[in-house]
Amino acid sequence: MLPSGTVNGKYERFPSQDWQVNTGSDANKMEPTSRRISRRSISMHPKRKKNADTFKKDDTPMKRLQMMLRPEWEIDFMNELKDNPDEDCVEVTRQLEGVGNNYRSLEEMRYLETSEQNNDAQNISEKLAKLKRYGELINTSRRYLNPLSSYLTQFGLELNKLSGQMEFLQNRSNQFNSNIEDRKLLDAKLTPLINDLAIPPQIVKSVCKGNINRRWVENIQFIDEKREIYSNYRKRGLQTGTPVLSLHDLSRLLSILEMKCIERIRNYLILQVKRLRKPSTASQLVQKEMLEVKEIFSFLLAKNEKLANELRLAYCYTMRWYYKQHFLMYLSSLEKLKIIHVDKSVLLGMPRENESTTLTGSFFSRKSRSTLPEININEYLISIPKRFETLMSRDQTAMLAQIAETNKTRYWMEEGFKNFNQALLDNVSTEYLFLNEFFGVQTLEESIKFTKLIFTPVYKMGYSYTEFLSQESSDIFGILIMVRLCQGFEYEVQHRRISILDDYLNYQLILLWPKFQKLIDDNCTSMKKAASSSLTIKTISKNVMVPLSLTQNFGMIITNLIRLSSNLMFEIETWEPLTNSVIRLIDQFESCMKIMAGTLKDNKKHKAFLYNNFYLIYTMISNELEEEEQAEASQKEIKGSTLEAENRGVTEELEGKKTLAETEKDRFKRLVDKNSQEE
Repeated sequence: MLPSGTVNGKYERFPSQDWQVNTGSDANKMEPTSRRISRRSISMHPKRKKNADTFKKDDTPMKRLQMMLRPEWEIDFMNELKDNPDEDCVEVTRQLEGVGNNYRSLEEMRYLETSEQNNDAQNISEKLAKLKRYGELINTSRRYLNPLSSYLTQFGLELNKLSGQMEFLQNRSNQFNSNIEDRKLLDAKLTPLINDLAIPPQIVKSVCKGNINRRWVENIQFIDEKREIYSNYRKRGLQTGTPVLSLHDLSRLLSILEMKCIERIRNYLILQVKRLRKPSTASQLVQKEMLEVKEIFSFLLAKNEKLANELRLAYCYTMRWYYKQHFLMYLSSLEKLKIIHVDKSVLLGMPRENESTTLTGSFFSRKSRSTLPEININEYLISIPKRFETLMSRDQTAMLAQIAETNKTRYWMEEGFKNFNQALLDNVSTEYLFLNEFFGVQTLEESIKFTKLIFTPVYKMGYSYTEFLSQESSDIFGILIMVRLCQGFEYEVQHRRISILDDYLNYQLILLWPKFQKLIDDNCTSMKKAASSSLTIKTISKNVMVPLSLTQNFGMIITNLIRLSSNLMFEIETWEPLTNSVIRLIDQFESCMKIMAGTLKDNKKHKAFLYNNFYLIYTMISNELEEEEQAEASQKEIKGSTLEAENRGVTEELEGKKTLAETEKDRFKRLVDKNSQEE
C-alpha cells in the first residue's frame, strides 16, 4: 500500500510553488524551483518499475516502500529505511495520518522536516515575499504576452492556411506544367497536319471578295499546293490503311474554291475585254494590268480548258476590232501628209516641157487632173542622197497621228510607208509577246494563227496603202527605198525573234519588186524614144564634146542604184532583181548611145561623142567606189573587229567575186579605152 501522498504510484506536484535547495553560503535556505520535490520520480524510474514487478506476495508495505525508495542513496529519516522499518515507522505513520497534518506525502514530509532544521520563519517569509514578487512578475509578463500569444496563434493559423494555399498552387502548377508538356507534344504532332490540311478563313474571304491583283494570285498558288497535298495524303492513307477523316470535306471545300476562282477569273477577263472595246482605252494599260496577274489564265486553262479557249478567242476578236479601228484612224492621219508626187517627167530622156497627170485626193478617193509636175528631174536626183539618210537612220519610232495631221512639211512616199509599217511592227511585236506571256501561246503555229486572226484587216490596209503610194508614181528610188525598208523590217523581226511578220513583209516585196522592174522598163523605153528624137539629134550635132544631159542623169541614177545594191546589211546584191535591172538599164543606155552616135557621119565626132559620154559614167562610178572604200575604212576604225565579225559571212561569200560597181566600172573602162584607141 502506497503512502497517502502519492497518486497512481507517482508523487504530486505542489499546487502553488516548487522548491530548490541552494548551495554555498545559503545552503540551508530554501528557494522556489520549477522541479519536483523528490529528486527522482519513483514512478518514472525504469528500475523501480522492474522492482515493483518483482515484489513478493509476503512482503510488507514498508518493505515494498523501502525497495522503491532505494535506501542506498535516499536520506534515512525516522529509521524508515532500515532493515526492520516496521518498528520505527509508527511515528511517521502517525504524523502522516494526524489531525492538522500539512504533509501530503512521505517525500514531502521528509524534505520539509529536513529543511526546517536549517531555516527559520523569517527566512521563509522572505522567500514567500520573493516568490510573491515572482508571481506578480509572471502575471504581468503573462498579461503582456497574451496579445503576442494571440497574434502568434493567429499568425500560425494564417501561416498554416497560406501553406495550404501554396501547396495547392504548387499542385496546380505541376498540373499545368504537365498539361503544357502534353500540349507541346500534341502540337508537335498536329501542327504539321493542320498546316497541311487547314484552309484559313482569310483565303476563302480573299477568293470570294478580294480584288484580282498580284496578291489575289497567291490564292491560286495556295489552292494548287493544297490540291497536291491532299492528293499525297490520300495516297498515303490508301497505302497505310489510315485515311484522314476530314480529307473528304476539305477536298469538297477546295473544289468550291476552285470553282469560285474560275468564276472570278472569267468575270475579270470579260471586264478587260469590255474595257478594250471603249474608244478611249489604251490597250497597253489593259495588257499591263493583265500581265500582273498572268497566272490566272494558266490556272483557268488547267481547270476549264473550253472556257479558257473561248475567252482567248473573245480577246483576239476584240483586238482585231481594236487594231482595225485604230489603224484606220492612223491611216487617215498619214493620208494628210503632203506626199511629193513623182510623175513620168523624171524618166530618163523625158522632155522637160511635158505635162504630167497628177493624182489628187486621199487614200480612199482619188481624182486626176492635168498640171505641171511637182518636181523636175534635177530636184529629184539632187534629193536622192538625203533620202538615203532616212533609210540608213535607226529611228524606230512611228510618227504620231497628231503630227501627221498638222505637219505642213512635204514628204517622200517612203515616209508614209515607213511610219505605217513601223507602227504595225511595234504593235504586232507587243501583241505577240502578250499572247505568249499571258495566254501561254508557245508554238509558232499558234502564234501565227492568233496574230493573223488579230491583224489580218491591218495587213490588208498595209497592202492597200503600199499600192496607193506606188500606183501612179514613177519614183524608182522611192520604190527601191521601200524595198530596203521591208528588208530592214525583216532583219528587225529576226533580231526580235518574231517570225510572224514574214508573210506580210514578203507580200509587200511581191508588190514592190514588180513595180520597180516596171519603172526600169519605163526608163528603158524613155531612153529609146530619146535616142530617136529629132531634138536629141540636133543637140548632138551641135557639140559632140559635151556629154548629154541624158548621160548626166543616167550617171546619177546608176551610181545611186549601185549604192543601194551594195548594202550588205540586207542581201547579197546578186541574189535580188536589182542587179539584173541595173545591167539591163546600162545595156539600154549603151545601145542608145551607139544609136545616137550613128547619126553622126564624121567618124571622129562619132568616137568623141561615145568617149565623152562613157568617160563621164566611168568617172562617176569610180568616184562612187572610192567613197565606198573610204566609208568602209572609217567604219572599221570606229567599230573595229565587231563590224568585221558581223560582215565576215557575207565577205567570205563574195570573196573572189567582183561587186556590181566593180563590174560596171570595168565595162565602161573598156568602152572608154576602145573609143579612145580608135580615135
